[in-house]
Amino acid sequence: METTISFDLVSPENLVFNDKVGMIIVPGKDGDIGVLPGHSKLLSSIRPGRIMVYGEGKNLLKSFFVSAGFVEINPQKCIVLGEEVQEMTALDKNTIEQEIRDLENKTDDESKQQSLIANAKIEALNSSHYEKI
Repeated sequence: METTISFDLVSPENLVFNDKVGMIIVPGKDGDIGVLPGHSKLLSSIRPGRIMVYGEGKNLLKSFFVSAGFVEINPQKCIVLGEEVQEMTALDKNTIEQEIRDLENKTDDESKQQSLIANAKIEALNSSHYEKI
């Protein structure tokens, strides 16, 4: 049985991550999706949240924030097409909190969406779920 699955994380600008990994956790529309080698075929939209990438020994290799997008999974490969992709280490909590304060009184749809994404970034930064598997 295969112990790795090929994983591509793509943003509109570039290929962010491409490697064989042991497991991926993706923030699916209706809940987190754990992807292991041999996973059945699946196509889902993605909600704002963390993508966790693990090695063969289930050690956390990388963590990314994705604002939205789609995931396509088959037994050999997982592809995430993200609208906005950032490494979790690149997120600055103070900057995001200021962004949330700036968006508080705005009521247009775009500001509401930006606020939703900023709050999801804070939640992802504060979360320790799936740090150790």
